[in-house]
Amino acid sequence: MKKYIAVFFLTPALAFAASNEPQFIIKPEQCVALEQGQECYVDVSVSWQVNSVGNYCLFANEQQLHCWQNVAHGEWQNEIMMTDNLAISLKSSSEKIIFAKTIEYAWIYKKRKSKAVRWRMF
Repeated sequence: MKKYIAVFFLTPALAFAASNEPQFIIKPEQCVALEQGQECYVDVSVSWQVNSVGNYCLFANEQQLHCWQNVAHGEWQNEIMMTDNLAISLKSSSEKIIFAKTIEYAWIYKKRKSKAVRWRMF
């Protein structure tokens, strides 16, 4: 019985410790276009958590998306258009990269070489 009581009291402490670990979650991890080279639109959701309070900014291919002041965690959601892989990164106020992940660009059909209509007589 003492084992079960110890496990019961330790479980919340372990769960709390795990929730304070640094994390960087991006969903989805892939955007699929119908044809290679077409624009792909995707609703991106980013959540992050670090150990220390500070100023942080979210970037997509070096373009600033959003910044937070005096926080240790944040969330961001928006629609993004892409035609190639997209590097998402979280940087500190000193421009140091804290986290980085890539949203992969994929397609179903390979781009056609020529869109001209070809005629045949026979």
